[in-house]
Amino acid sequence: MNKIKLLTPIILAVLASCSSKESSESSSTTSSGKISYELDTVMVDAGDEIIYINRNLTTSDISADEKYFYNFKTGSNEPGLEIIDLENLKLERVIPMSMDGPNAIRSPYMSDVYSLPDGRFYLSDSYELYLFDQEGTKLSSLTFANHEFEGENLPEEFRIGLDQVLDRENKRVLTLYADQKLEKAPLGIAVFDLEKEQFSYKPMPALKEMEKYRINFYIDGNPMGAMFSNFELMPKNDTLILSNSGSNELFFYNLKTDSLSSKAYSSQYTSFEITRTFPERVDSEPEYRDLVKETQKNVRYGPLIFDEKQEVYWRFTKEMDRMKGDTIVHKTVLTAFDQNFDQLSEALLPEEYVLTYKFFMRDGMIYSFLNIDDEVAFVRLKPTLSYE
Repeated sequence: MNKIKLLTPIILAVLASCSSKESSESSSTTSSGKISYELDTVMVDAGDEIIYINRNLTTSDISADEKYFYNFKTGSNEPGLEIIDLENLKLERVIPMSMDGPNAIRSPYMSDVYSLPDGRFYLSDSYELYLFDQEGTKLSSLTFANHEFEGENLPEEFRIGLDQVLDRENKRVLTLYADQKLEKAPLGIAVFDLEKEQFSYKPMPALKEMEKYRINFYIDGNPMGAMFSNFELMPKNDTLILSNSGSNELFFYNLKTDSLSSKAYSSQYTSFEITRTFPERVDSEPEYRDLVKETQKNVRYGPLIFDEKQEVYWRFTKEMDRMKGDTIVHKTVLTAFDQNFDQLSEALLPEEYVLTYKFFMRDGMIYSFLNIDDEVAFVRLKPTLSYE
């Protein structure tokens, strides 16, 4: 594989995203494992079409067989689901979507795509969940606020939040809930059981502490979003793994036992958490933009990615290394965890490797989206964990 020569810089801007029987904390440090890696870059052939990259492929998913990449054209005047053949690296086709008719979606802005093993897929705009087949026929829809599932509904003053995930069995949507305007930290966890058509929710006061880095952005007194408020959610069996990008911690909530535990980690390369003090609220767009630039200097912990080949979890972290004129030069760290989420090793990646918005695991390699002259490329990082 050839090493990457140049990557475009990332622009970080993050939008908004327990009551438990017992809570325990433990710390974990790096073992003697060693990470080595190879890097290369591949281009995607779009043929006579233009792949939609306005949202940096953030609303997307990889198919269960890892052969296809589904990218929703969120915000496009002609919304649809692009299907990229990852084996041949070409755009295969586009499934068009409409806001009218029997197969309608309510908005061209989708937040999540969930690919199912049989070829069907879910689309979510954080308000509704739609199930489609490969022909674009809508098979069902679920409105989060006014669902008819069994179980007690959320109180009227609460709403389903923007952070959600479909479990590995494709049976449950796990999400957080918060106040109606999403001005405060999430209040708890909500579960939509798609198979049993049941709904449940559980308050989690610990979420407030986990979101202590939040900065709200307002225009004319109306909340428009937030920074440092994004949660990462990963289900594993009956446990929901939560993390906040501002600290080097993982939280484990067991849905069956209603118990919460956590693990804190240390890194030889990055800070444990965001330490700078920022205002809790900004009320102008210029102030917001200046603050976005300033917060790019802070440490940011990414989501976990499971590597089935090596049976480990990978995670990226980035933090400012130095200033080069007016440009922030980041350091990017790759960390490995075992299946018990004990930290195994970490490696500092080359300065040229710039972490992008969208990345996914395929065949032992981490694919990261790269815009090259408005065409889609993937940087492929193949990490290997070994022991001395």
